[in-house]
Amino acid sequence: MYDRKRRISVAVLVSWLALTACHPGPSRAEALDALKAATPGIDTTTVFARVWQDGPPWFSCAEVIAKLGSPVDSAAVRDQVGNWKPLVVAGWLVLRDTSKGVVSDPGWCTGKLENVSARLMGGWIPIVGDSFPTHALRRGWRVPVGTRRLTVTEAPKSAKAGEATVDYVATIASNPNGVAVGADRDTTFAVAELRQRDDGRWTVVATRPRIPERVRASAASPF
Repeated sequence: MYDRKRRISVAVLVSWLALTACHPGPSRAEALDALKAATPGIDTTTVFARVWQDGPPWFSCAEVIAKLGSPVDSAAVRDQVGNWKPLVVAGWLVLRDTSKGVVSDPGWCTGKLENVSARLMGGWIPIVGDSFPTHALRRGWRVPVGTRRLTVTEAPKSAKAGEATVDYVATIASNPNGVAVGADRDTTFAVAELRQRDDGRWTVVATRPRIPERVRASAASPF
């Protein structure tokens, strides 16, 4: 009985090796080369982040701080001024309520740079955005935060000759600005579909977002 099971296990292993040999996929290096070829200059092109000086209209600094860690009003607060938190922690930005408006209206929260000259020397570019309800233009900065970096997280998978998929992660190789605004924690998970060309090289034909298992499990947990 033991010999029979052993023969079956060996047969399964041989079949798996034969299947793998019939449909060899790309190596991690080949997959990474294909990803970089699909986005030329991705690891040398500067990535910019936007930092607003003026917060969401009618939100006081206390409200902004309270909502930064909450899903409530995420479009108005976290999506717009989410990088305020790491800047405040780094000591680059101080939050202050405006004094405009009547006593019952605190106006809204604004960010003041602690060292304007150092930030401008570091590449911060003043910008203006859409107008407020008061018709004043919203102020902010365009900030160089680093360059993108692609990492293949595991060996590509191939179930068909000349086709494969690979999981990869796009992160930011941050400069000091990027660390201060939290760009070094900006991670994108994705899957790329690869196809082998006649010359043997692999090329990207499509990509799609991927939700890591730990993030999916965290979202499913009620705690």
